[in-house]
Amino acid sequence: MTELLFAPEFSFLRAAFLFTAAAALTFGLVGTFIVTRRIGYLAGAISHTAFGGIGIGFWLKEAAAAGSCGFGTLAALLWGGENAPARLAQVAAHINPVIVAVLTAIGSAVLIGLIQRYAKEREDALIGIIWTAGMALGLLFLDRTQRYVAVSDYLLGDILLISRRDLATILSLDAAALFACGLFFKRFEAVCFDEEFARLRGVRVDVYQSILLLLIAVTVVLTMRIAGMVLVIAVLTIPASIASRLTRRLSRVALWSIAISLLSAWGGIALSYVLNFSAGPMIVLLLSILYGGVVLATGKRDR
Repeated sequence: MTELLFAPEFSFLRAAFLFTAAAALTFGLVGTFIVTRRIGYLAGAISHTAFGGIGIGFWLKEAAAAGSCGFGTLAALLWGGENAPARLAQVAAHINPVIVAVLTAIGSAVLIGLIQRYAKEREDALIGIIWTAGMALGLLFLDRTQRYVAVSDYLLGDILLISRRDLATILSLDAAALFACGLFFKRFEAVCFDEEFARLRGVRVDVYQSILLLLIAVTVVLTMRIAGMVLVIAVLTIPASIASRLTRRLSRVALWSIAISLLSAWGGIALSYVLNFSAGPMIVLLLSILYGGVVLATGKRDR
């Protein structure tokens, strides 16, 4: 495997291992907060709306390139009729569906935060609507896209086909998420364990809950490139669930979760290449087997 990584024709493997090494840090940290606060269902809802952003992104890219849906008229007004086609081509080239997915995920996180704050009696139903509406929106926009889009790459992930542009974008998001986690770790810990006590101590609980939701939104988009929308919850929650059975201290849970995320991702990529399987499902299968083994080894734990 070492020889393969350094061979020029296997540069895609180097990109995959580099990406997972960086992303595992975010998965481990954010996943720890998700499991501790028991909000895995929110990650699922945000991932489905992020898929809606993927569909919108591809549609915008195609519409801008073709000058349709009002883009041609707007370009003519801004740059004149002669310069409009060239300008639109430049705009289309800079539209990245991953960025649109991030913006959509952040928008859904803000909406979910408002629902949690002002509509608690209907929270589960409203989040379920966001979950399904986001998925439907993505599929509808992809239906309006003439070019072929490999939907399975976003439903199940395909990290071996990640481009350099995607890698640069995702690593930037990863760095931002890590910075926020490191800066607010103690505040997140207080909010996750005892919200009311944290509020009495003067912690602005609503603010840090909103920041945590934004981190989940960014992390969900990172996860989609590895395991896809369908398996997002597993990648974010299983490592932290395993770690929580090995230690009680949150900082140690986070460290164990990071290590488990990294090793399972690298192991899944290696096995997927050797056995010719998709990387995302292989990673989740490894995590599931590891979780089962840890449960059998540690036995029943008090909540």
